Amino acid sequence: MKTFMLVIFVLIAFSCSEKVDDVSFSNLSDHNMKINPENPTSADEIKLVVFDDCTYNVLSEVTRAGKTIDILKKFNSMMKWPCVMKNDTILIGKLPEGTYTVRYKLLDTSTQVTDPTALYFSFSLPVSK
Repeated sequence: MKTFMLVIFVLIAFSCSEKVDDVSFSNLSDHNMKINPENPTSADEIKLVVFDDCTYNVLSEVTRAGKTIDILKKFNSMMKWPCVMKNDTILIGKLPEGTYTVRYKLLDTSTQVTDPTALYFSFSLPVSK
């Protein structure tokens, strides 16, 4: 059973190691995510929904500087925790009208990895009035 769990963990780790420079707004589904509401306005509380995320991927911070929003999640692969899937909703909040760049990064905090970035991509988030 331990060997089976190790194989599953290694497969998940390798599948999460894809680095993508830019993703269009409509391709969020390729990353098992979506923006809610689908066509946000400046009056909406905007959220990023991550489907089937491992519970050990912990939200570290959501920051905004001008038209750039950074979302950072972290995990530690040394802990060998089982991946219990859940949907995670990340609050981005209300934004003024405009087009924003959202940068999503998942970091491995293990001291045993050479590149801590497990997943990184960015996408455009248009907000209408």
